[in-house]
Amino acid sequence: MKSKFYLGIIFILIGIGALFQQLGLFHLGNLISMWWPLILVGAGISQLSKGPVSKTSGITLVVIGVLLQLKKLDIITVSLMRFFWPAIIIAIGVSMLVPKTLKKENHEFSKSEIDEDVVDNLALFSGVKTRNISKNFRGGSLVSLFGGIDLDLRDACILNDGARIDVTAAFGGVNIIVPPEWKVIVKGIPIFGGWSNKTRGKNYVNPEAPVLTLQCFVAFGGVDVKNLDRNN
Repeated sequence: MKSKFYLGIIFILIGIGALFQQLGLFHLGNLISMWWPLILVGAGISQLSKGPVSKTSGITLVVIGVLLQLKKLDIITVSLMRFFWPAIIIAIGVSMLVPKTLKKENHEFSKSEIDEDVVDNLALFSGVKTRNISKNFRGGSLVSLFGGIDLDLRDACILNDGARIDVTAAFGGVNIIVPPEWKVIVKGIPIFGGWSNKTRGKNYVNPEAPVLTLQCFVAFGGVDVKNLDRNN
């Protein structure tokens, strides 16, 4: 319901702006062109304020939004693309140095089958494909920027508290496979993109069903969650 509330506020503000433009008070196009990165900042702050298991998705949105807004305001005068690849290389190096405290000690990151209670996947111009078999899956973060992420949760288990995944898909896609007995709730903000919940669990109410909540921010991308047989 909160996502619909925020979308409603956005539409109201756009409508008021269009009305003011017709009255000659200001130009709506110039206003949107100047301040649209704040949408990314707001989406990131919204994710972080909800106490996520992993903060990668929220922090990514805030950093990208702030940098783009500073560029729009001419506070940053150099081309951001000049620093894009060096920043990616540094981020990869940092991710290698920071210990994953929630991973098992003998876990090898290169394996396609993992046993982690928290996922934290970032795909930049690349693809990530994993099968998670955690028996206490808690959620995490999936960020796809010009890339793709495939997460298979058919052999994972959710305990009583449920699980939440923050999903960011910008010019990319995220595919999630879940067991048929799970109830999946998908919500968030779509901007020229969207999501599809094809799970069977969305059509029935079982008070004891494990609940997976997907909090999505989708811009020019897509998120797909569905069921598949375990043998596929």
